[in-house]
Amino acid sequence: MNQGVEMLKNKKQFYITELKMGDDGLEFTVDYGGPFTLSKCRRFLERMFKNPGNMINPYNFSIRGPERKVESVCGTHNYKSPWYGTREDR
Repeated sequence: MNQGVEMLKNKKQFYITELKMGDDGLEFTVDYGGPFTLSKCRRFLERMFKNPGNMINPYNFSIRGPERKVESVCGTHNYKSPWYGTREDR
């Protein structure tokens, strides 16, 4: 993580967001919780993955926060993304 994200992750500006997927990809999002710190969002999602409820698919949820630059998987370019990983190393 770069220094800008390090400063942001301790502020309460991250949300637990459900992603509504359609035939063409992401159709819309619904915020269910927040604002939280990044570490609290990660703990919350970890509990959802370990103990999913009857009506919840935890894989439809993600962490949304301030836009940041992310390096592509192939490493050739960067892009802006509001989505954060559920693990500390991402």
